Amino acid sequence: MPSIGLCVLVLAAQGLPAARAAYPDKPVTIVVPFAAGSPTDAVARVVAEALGKRLGQSMVVQNRPGATGMIGSEYVARAQPDGYTLLFGTNTTQVANQYFFKKVSYDGLKDFAPVAIVGGVPHALVVNPSVPVNSVAELIEYAKAHPGKLSFPYANSTTRITGSTFRVMTKTQIEAIPYKAYGQAIAELLGGQTQMMFIDFSTGLSYMTSGKLKALAITPDRSAKLPGVPAMKEVLPGFEIGNWNGLFAPTGTSPEIIDRLNREIRAVLEQPELRKQVDGVGYELLPPMAPAEFGKYIAKESRHYARLTKAADIQPE
Repeated sequence: MPSIGLCVLVLAAQGLPAARAAYPDKPVTIVVPFAAGSPTDAVARVVAEALGKRLGQSMVVQNRPGATGMIGSEYVARAQPDGYTLLFGTNTTQVANQYFFKKVSYDGLKDFAPVAIVGGVPHALVVNPSVPVNSVAELIEYAKAHPGKLSFPYANSTTRITGSTFRVMTKTQIEAIPYKAYGQAIAELLGGQTQMMFIDFSTGLSYMTSGKLKALAITPDRSAKLPGVPAMKEVLPGFEIGNWNGLFAPTGTSPEIIDRLNREIRAVLEQPELRKQVDGVGYELLPPMAPAEFGKYIAKESRHYARLTKAADIQPE
């Protein structure tokens, strides 16, 4: 019978590995499909740093912005499924894009293996102080009494779907105004050129607490950052639209690698210092999910977006 040493020599001679190297044994790239400095980028960097320390390996955050997140997402979808190229994806990249654009070069459900959900940025329905209302009910009444007078700006999928859904559910004639840049949309709202918007906490919280914008409700849930402000679903039953993001790997990535990353990310998100850091940018962590559970959640979100875009008569561009 040949010895163990001889077997190892034979494997080496045949060009086959005697044992699989422990993952990760080299730096891992986490692609953020949005620009540096964005809320998604800020959180991805905090998570990547903490995750790298736990894994004992560098986690390199690489920004590949453009086409509403599609450029970076496609890059990861086409990458080798070896666990060394990951995506910090969002509800926009994984779900909404397929309903807003005719040509999406990847499939948010089929081309990715969900790894772990991280969290999201709440959005608040705000109005410019010039609008004489103090509640959602008063806003609806005012909009119906002044058809065509109110408008909301949008510059991404979340601001568009929230505003459009509000208009449909309340049967009001509120105009949607598209902008290429999110900052420009907010500037127009602050200046009174538009009157209302669903604004994310990371950008709009300071405007709400200072009184430059008036917060009427929050989606998807209440937040301790704005005590006393109700959730949209409380005042407009059936209105449930959330913003979320998490880590994804190309389809075909080893289940062992995905499970390892899921465990480590869940541990990272329990760290008090990390929770403090993400809280500082208006971000809120979501309850942890196993990879399979996260996959079911995304599929459910996709069906939800299909219903919302159909009801709002949003046609792919």
